[in-house]
Amino acid sequence: MVVNDGSGWAGFGWNDWTDLSLVRARLDAGADPNAGLFVHGRPLHAAAAIGSPEVVAELVRRVDDVDAEHEGRTALWEAVYNNRPDNARALVSAGADPWRPMMNGWSPGRLGLATPTLTSSPFPTARRACPLPRPRPWRRPDT
Repeated sequence: MVVNDGSGWAGFGWNDWTDLSLVRARLDAGADPNAGLFVHGRPLHAAAAIGSPEVVAELVRRVDDVDAEHEGRTALWEAVYNNRPDNARALVSAGADPWRPMMNGWSPGRLGLATPTLTSSPFPTARRACPLPRPRPWRRPDT
């Protein structure tokens, strides 16, 4: 992925999200930490999905809202969905809400609990209720 939209992220590729010095240089040169990416929508979402925890930590210090959504998902959802537990930990440490419902009522915390690779959850144990959907009682179809 290479972006070129005038937001300061032009020419920024997939592997660049692991390079803290490169991300800092872009941000210091005026790249917008809140917008500018085509696929991920926001730099924090891209870093959460494919970047390093250091880059995620740098971006959370500069974004307006660590729980901002793109297409109904937060950066924390992206980190959990993409199996990036260190990125998820960085986001939760910065105040991201692991129990915020999204994606048909699922939260990033609930997704993490259902993911075998995140068995040591990065989420606080004192969590809000995250109910599972109740099954509907079986009813005979009208015939």
